[in-house]
Amino acid sequence: MWPLPIALRANLNNEDDEGFNWSLLRHAAEAAAIVEGAVLVAGTERFWSWVRIRRVDDDGQVHFERISAEEAASAPSRAS
Repeated sequence: MWPLPIALRANLNNEDDEGFNWSLLRHAAEAAAIVEGAVLVAGTERFWSWVRIRRVDDDGQVHFERISAEEAASAPSRAS
């Protein structure tokens, strides 16, 4: 399946005070998939990255770090 579906729309230039990228939960394709430790695709169709969710704040801010394709491939599946 290509291109990969964007699970979390994000501007990958946005960084928080800790150096993590961030977006808002309302920009997620499926909010239930945005949980700590989840590995998914974030960004836009033109500029995207594999990411690992680090934290979701009560106000809906999602903090994540970019990871390599190799890290994403070796991440445990969270499928139910």
